[in-house]
Amino acid sequence: MDKSSDRIKIVFVCLGNYCRSPMAEAIFKNLARRDGSLTDFEISSAGTKDWDVGLHPDYRTRKILDEHGIPLNPGKHAQMITERDIKSADYLIAMSAKIANDLGNKDNVYLLLDFVNDIDDKDIPDPYPTDTFPEAFELINMGVDEFYKFLKEKYLSK
Repeated sequence: MDKSSDRIKIVFVCLGNYCRSPMAEAIFKNLARRDGSLTDFEISSAGTKDWDVGLHPDYRTRKILDEHGIPLNPGKHAQMITERDIKSADYLIAMSAKIANDLGNKDNVYLLLDFVNDIDDKDIPDPYPTDTFPEAFELINMGVDEFYKFLKEKYLSK
């Protein structure tokens, strides 16, 4: 749990915080909001590279979230992960093994798809260069759903 509060601090991480991680952040917030547990979490997303800092998430990310009725914070802008984020997060959720490696593979670093059984490839391919946003959404949605269930069982079951 976050050392400064009782909330569980989660940072979803991809390369530029432009496609995958903002998608995961929005899906998680939507699940927690619907479930009435949003205040139990501090949820954000960031990138390991500074390529897209300050930009809104890719229009295709915004479009697919909208198609699924998942709200995205209109003020969301790409940001780069900080050392403070890395040290203070309870969970750094990486979209691929390369990103987990960039984060130092510390005890708080997990691949999103680590929480999904019966899936061999734990990397979520970057949809930006291949325009595979529906495929990325399906993997991220599945991963976030299982991660959320894991957290509910671990922290919120009473």
